[in-house]
Amino acid sequence: MNVTQENIDELNARVKIEIGPEDYEGPVTKILNDYRKKMTLQGFRPGKVPFGVAKKMYGKAVLAEELNKMLSENLNGHIRGNELDILGQPLPNDQDDLSLDFNHKYEFTYEVGLAPKFTVDLSPKDKFNKYKIAVDKDLIDKYVRDFQRRFGKSEEVDVVTEKDMIYGTFHEVDKSGEKVKGGKHNHSTVVVEYVENKDAKKKLIGLKLGEELLVEPSKLSKGDADLSAMLGVPVAEINDYPKQWSLTVDTIYQIEPHPLDQELFDQVLGAGAASNEEEFRAKISADLEKQLLNDSDKKLRRDISDKLIDKLELQLPDEFLKKWLLFNGANAEKPITQADIDREYADYRRYMQLQIIESNIAKTNDIKVEFPEIQERVKANIKTQFASFGQQEIDDKMLDQFAQNFLQKEEEVRKVYDQLLDEKLMAFYKGNVKLQEKEVSFDEFVKLASAKQGKGNFLDQVSNLLKF
Repeated sequence: MNVTQENIDELNARVKIEIGPEDYEGPVTKILNDYRKKMTLQGFRPGKVPFGVAKKMYGKAVLAEELNKMLSENLNGHIRGNELDILGQPLPNDQDDLSLDFNHKYEFTYEVGLAPKFTVDLSPKDKFNKYKIAVDKDLIDKYVRDFQRRFGKSEEVDVVTEKDMIYGTFHEVDKSGEKVKGGKHNHSTVVVEYVENKDAKKKLIGLKLGEELLVEPSKLSKGDADLSAMLGVPVAEINDYPKQWSLTVDTIYQIEPHPLDQELFDQVLGAGAASNEEEFRAKISADLEKQLLNDSDKKLRRDISDKLIDKLELQLPDEFLKKWLLFNGANAEKPITQADIDREYADYRRYMQLQIIESNIAKTNDIKVEFPEIQERVKANIKTQFASFGQQEIDDKMLDQFAQNFLQKEEEVRKVYDQLLDEKLMAFYKGNVKLQEKEVSFDEFVKLASAKQGKGNFLDQVSNLLKF
């Protein structure tokens, strides 16, 4: 057995593994001997089938399996033994059909992508805004009105007015305004009252059931995330479509707001949480403050991430990663195509840079998540879920059983792990940079936070492939 590595440059390497008869002959012979002792074949007593017969029947299959096993063990052993910080997984070089021969010396070559070497320097010299979002009367009024509409009575009408909600279909159109045959379309809602662009709102008012209108969805939505949901198009692909779309009015709902009464208070907050309008507004205000504090932290996290990515300018083995994504994506439930990679690789590259940087920060500063922490968070989440259904107490044995069932789900455990790691990284950032509190209105914050993040379906597909 011979394993060698050729460094092409700082980010790319080639690992060659040579396996000779002296390496595989012993294990293959042992397995075939075990087979023949258990074989039942006409003309031979049980356990007395000649070795040559077993070899002829199963030899090549056993050899192939043993070669794969040796390749995996030696490749992974080489990576661990040399402490290689790899990206993705090694890719086998294209090879002609393997001719299995017991006297043959085999040679396998793998391409390996290496992570860049770097250090992260965060200090109070790095300054960031920590936004404090004002929860004022206007914002609370908006939320109260929204709850009244959400729990109000709806009636189908034939003509759109300023307070109505349109349920319609957005169709992709060409330059002449005609629907693109086989083009993108999506069913969505537009609440006329919430459309801020005056000209766009004016065009909606007076529309009749079944009518079609050319619109600019960006003028009917609030930010890229809202626009993405409206059109059913990933954020990263929005610019690939024209500004104008056709909107067909399928249904018009006239909503009668729910009165500010006990029934509404109970529906929104839970039975008995508020007994009058003043308590209702106070509770909404408190909930909003918690929610907006969380949103502010997310914005801070994104600002710090952007700063680290731009500051470090990490180089990556781009061509290797593109090949790796295509190779792995071919086996995915929703295959990744070369067109996907060409369109979204820049966003994916930035995403991977952040993963590498934060992995480095966690390793350098001994930031880790232990399994008992995951168990405790899972139990806390289960308790919260039971409390939401009015059950404040839960038996310890039952809690342990629910937690044990949850911990069997690898994907769910990964989510909890990521959540805990994110919290620890956020605490590290807050303790190492200078934060400047800046008060802004809700609308100002929405504008600041609604910048494109470049995450589309492509990243959703590949994220599960990433193991850092």
